[in-house]
Amino acid sequence: MKRVMMMFVALLLTTGVVLAEPSEGAKALSVHTFQFKFKDADRAAAVIKSLLSADGSMSIQPKANSLVVTDHPDNLKAVAAAITEFDTAPRAVRLSVRLLAVSRAEVAVKTVEELKDIAPSFTMLGYNSLEPLGSADVESREGQPGTTNLGDGYRADFHFGAYDPVDDTVELTDFRIMKLQKDQLTQVYKTTLNLKIGQTIVLVVKRPQGQRALSVAFVARR
Repeated sequence: MKRVMMMFVALLLTTGVVLAEPSEGAKALSVHTFQFKFKDADRAAAVIKSLLSADGSMSIQPKANSLVVTDHPDNLKAVAAAITEFDTAPRAVRLSVRLLAVSRAEVAVKTVEELKDIAPSFTMLGYNSLEPLGSADVESREGQPGTTNLGDGYRADFHFGAYDPVDDTVELTDFRIMKLQKDQLTQVYKTTLNLKIGQTIVLVVKRPQGQRALSVAFVARR
């Protein structure tokens, strides 16, 4: 038996085959706890999910607002960099709002200069007459409310959620258009949506009887 084993070892050396365990560095995993000061840990989990390796995992600690991440050291470096960028003080966000009345006229009405950039969107919806009612630019911050007067008795109230650096979007929650009627503010429209930074969103918000409708166009910028 001893002679057979010696022959087997000699064969391995001759053919160059080496049997070895994987190196410690290749299979080592590290654990790191990230504590958040400004943002919620559950939102951070969505940000770093794509950075984890097949061996990686994470655990959210809601009470401590922390995230426990297990992965290879190189992956943890990428995760730490992403979290550093994410967990920042509330960013300032500017919201530009334009309120207008739109209708379907038998003969197309010439569009005023200030609405030419959004006119094609309304043309696709069948509206060929655009009348500006008011506009405003207002600045707020992540997690904070904002309000602005639009003119013609209209007002817009809103609340910014968190900015998502992965999608370059900011959540616009409880966006409401109010109308002053007989000394009372009446809600005309309410919505919540994610805004792509720099992208103009056009919505027809109210369709009263007849062809005339109320519409709003807004864009968020950092």
